[in-house]
Amino acid sequence: MNKKIFTVENLLEVLPVSRATLDRWIREAREGQSDFPIPFSLPGRRMLWDAHVVEQWIENRHKATSPNVPAKSEKQKAREFIERQQRAKATLARHGIDRKTQGEA
Repeated sequence: MNKKIFTVENLLEVLPVSRATLDRWIREAREGQSDFPIPFSLPGRRMLWDAHVVEQWIENRHKATSPNVPAKSEKQKAREFIERQQRAKATLARHGIDRKTQGEA
């Protein structure tokens, strides 16, 4: 039986994160604050991961972050943008701020 093993370098190729983020995930997993796969190694040796476990974690994470919410149409996005702009103008007016004269000062 031949198991595929990931090193830190392999993980950084597979996961779109920095080394600092990977180190944080490992620390959080060891503290029980995360479900990231904990590496195995002998003391003083390189950290290693079972590739199957990591791939399963990636798949589960993808499922959890991909809700079945329909995408918004461009018309809906434009409508929401206009509504945000109107709320921002109302807030600025309520505080007595006029953006047109801000740049002239």
